[in-house]
Amino acid sequence: MMNIFQKHTAAVIGALTIGMALGLTGCSSDGGGAEDDVAVQSVAMLAGIGTYGIQDRYSGKVVSQATQNINKMEDRTVKELKVKVGDTVKKGDVLFTYDLDEIKLAIDMGKLELEKLQNSIESTNKQIAQLEKDQKKASKSDQLSYSIEIQSLQADVKESEYQLAAKNIEQEQLEKTLGNAEVTSTIDGVVQSINENGESDEYGNTSAYIVLMEVGNYRVQGVINEMNRAALTGMEGQGIIIRSRVDKEQIWKGKLEKVDTENPVQNNSDFYGDESNSSTNYPFYITLDNSDGLMMGQHVYIEMDQGQADAKTGIWLSSSFLDIQGDKSYVWAATSRDRLEHREVTVGDFDAELDQYEVTEGLNASDYVAIVDDSLKEGLPVTRYDEEYFEDYEEDGEGAGMADEGDFEDEGGFEDDMEMDDESVEFPEEESAWGDEEIAEDVNLWEDEEPE
Repeated sequence: MMNIFQKHTAAVIGALTIGMALGLTGCSSDGGGAEDDVAVQSVAMLAGIGTYGIQDRYSGKVVSQATQNINKMEDRTVKELKVKVGDTVKKGDVLFTYDLDEIKLAIDMGKLELEKLQNSIESTNKQIAQLEKDQKKASKSDQLSYSIEIQSLQADVKESEYQLAAKNIEQEQLEKTLGNAEVTSTIDGVVQSINENGESDEYGNTSAYIVLMEVGNYRVQGVINEMNRAALTGMEGQGIIIRSRVDKEQIWKGKLEKVDTENPVQNNSDFYGDESNSSTNYPFYITLDNSDGLMMGQHVYIEMDQGQADAKTGIWLSSSFLDIQGDKSYVWAATSRDRLEHREVTVGDFDAELDQYEVTEGLNASDYVAIVDDSLKEGLPVTRYDEEYFEDYEEDGEGAGMADEGDFEDEGGFEDDMEMDDESVEFPEEESAWGDEEIAEDVNLWEDEEPE
């Protein structure tokens, strides 16, 4: 199966090849070539080397997958804070300790209150028992007053019993706190913030005392502005490639988690550098398949995964550019004097699905080749077509240098129902992600250099 990147490259090459075959054979003088010139195309362009197939790229950095809030008891005093912002902690490390003297004092006071409540209940029950005895001896006219007083005391007992139960629970919690005076981390993480002054968030709630960022479970955060966020809208779940800024061959894969339009980036000058425009920036997040080798805060590149990580390297040409004669292969290539020559090349693997051969020797990325045709002869003049030609074509909005459809009607080159549309050929973005020097380094096939 072809991956997305291969299909894209094949489509571009196919469209360009067809356009050349139909529109460039017998170029007119309006296009910069004589009528008898042979159209030759850039090998770099045909092979997808350079700007073709390069994806949009965003800057990003490695952040924590999750954070943990550590709160302290409001009625407790922190005796010792054992960490500071930026510290790395392991699960079980002590973050801070409570003041045990205050806890012990609270427990002692609680015991006194429990004893007082218990004595109050016992005393009231004795009063109730005595009143019940006296009621039996009292006259009928006094019975009602005794009943009211007894019921009032019984209500007091129930209230005291409720207070006693609540106080017992409070005491148990205090005693547990006494045994857990040390508050420890439950994760491996980094101390992100400490709220020693009890500051509140925007909603008036007291912020967490300590916020820990989990380590070892990373994700990648990128930023996209309001002008181009549509490029990622609705793309949740799309495959993503994370590429090292130091070694472009080192990659990680993941999926687009979300574009967070609810929380625009307030100040990202220390994240990606100063912004020169006034558009709003939004963060987006990548969930990683594997984060091995990544570090917290590491800066990376982000690309949509269209198979480019698995794309073929070197020069691969459609069979229509190769003249294969037995065990030898040739191309019709342009010389330095813009003349056609029948050049022998060495081919390697064959991709049957794309109908492409790998050219291992005899051809450089800077060469220009023609589609094989029986009419080609050595010494014929050539006209070169490369990226600049197509960029001019796109900018002008018309087929600069391309023959009109009418030029082919008499020769049967077009069927009556065939349509040529500018939109049928898509052109990649102008700027290469790697630059010409790195292209040369990747393929090692620039002119005047011996192929490896």
